[in-house]
Amino acid sequence: MKKCLRLAVPALVAAVAAAAFGVSQSAKAAPAASAANCKTSATVGYMGPTTGPVASIGAELRQWPLFYISQWNATHKFKIKVVEGDDQFDPSQASTIAQQFAANPNILGVLGPGSSPEVVAASPLFKKAGMPYIAATATRTTLTNGENPGFFRIAPPDSVQAATTVNYMTKTLKVKKVAIFDDQSAYSAPLANAVEAGLKAAGVSVSHSSVSQNQSDYSSTVTNISSDTQLVYLPFTVPAKMQLFGQQMAEQGKNARLFVGDAGYSTEFHINGAYFSTFAPDIRDLPQDKGLINAFFKKYGSKAPLTTYGPPSYVAAQAMVAAIAKACKNGTATRAEVKAALLKTTMKTSILGHGVRFTSHGDVVGAQFVIFQIQNGKPHVVKK
Repeated sequence: MKKCLRLAVPALVAAVAAAAFGVSQSAKAAPAASAANCKTSATVGYMGPTTGPVASIGAELRQWPLFYISQWNATHKFKIKVVEGDDQFDPSQASTIAQQFAANPNILGVLGPGSSPEVVAASPLFKKAGMPYIAATATRTTLTNGENPGFFRIAPPDSVQAATTVNYMTKTLKVKKVAIFDDQSAYSAPLANAVEAGLKAAGVSVSHSSVSQNQSDYSSTVTNISSDTQLVYLPFTVPAKMQLFGQQMAEQGKNARLFVGDAGYSTEFHINGAYFSTFAPDIRDLPQDKGLINAFFKKYGSKAPLTTYGPPSYVAAQAMVAAIAKACKNGTATRAEVKAALLKTTMKTSILGHGVRFTSHGDVVGAQFVIFQIQNGKPHVVKK
């Protein structure tokens, strides 16, 4: 596996990297109900931002599900093959890859995409093809509104993130004036709106503005933050952009606290004292995961990234592989059978410290957000 799971830089090359796994792409769309021969092996697709502006997160999103699949293949006669696609954190690339995955009759399910904008782009194509897919860390609330019948996720939705964030801001930080900035993405804007509504309902004074994901300088925006603002909320999608915003706040002597979204757990964001909410615990804090963590670093090296992004993707792979194995027991399987098996997933526990059972719309029952603060350069849990 280690020799085969290699990175392909151009998205279109990565999307057809099946040849590295002995799997060929079909030029024609596969009917949703067609059955794949899977007596001894089955194929899953993986798509995520292997390269591009969030490649540091993308590396982890990729490594953890492939890590699980390598463990499975080492202990089972029934093998899982992988077709990879690099969406580069670009919805247009995600759409292209989704079309190619949908047209490949061997692919019974997909792991990814990694974020909400790419899910929005891929979902119409996967829906038409009847493709089951688990986007482990995509949190936009409306993704599970019933219009994406094959969609599942491990992370809780942003409705939970917004409530958790507002509760901490008002009851723990006791803020009275907040400035919110979103980056206009399918993740950022709805979450910012939900937090704004929650804060206003709690009597907090809120200003809300939008900036571009492509900005390379926020100094003029920072200048307009009033001196009596107590907290700045940045649910951006790109950690480096949040880092830049925070640095420019410091350069201008802005003393407001900084609170960011779930991209805050990243090597590219390290503003001391900043808070962030995210969809999973740091599994280093879970003693039962020590052996797994050691095995991961043994495979990928001690400098491999480990934040809160990889472990949910590992759990997504567990659920998908188990569903495919169940559907393939008679030697053939359809995507509809894999989806049905996913809906019956019952994991009593997971490396995230909780069980996994999906609602009829693909959310994990009872999943919660965790709040961290960066202290001395490292994230520490302040609210579970």
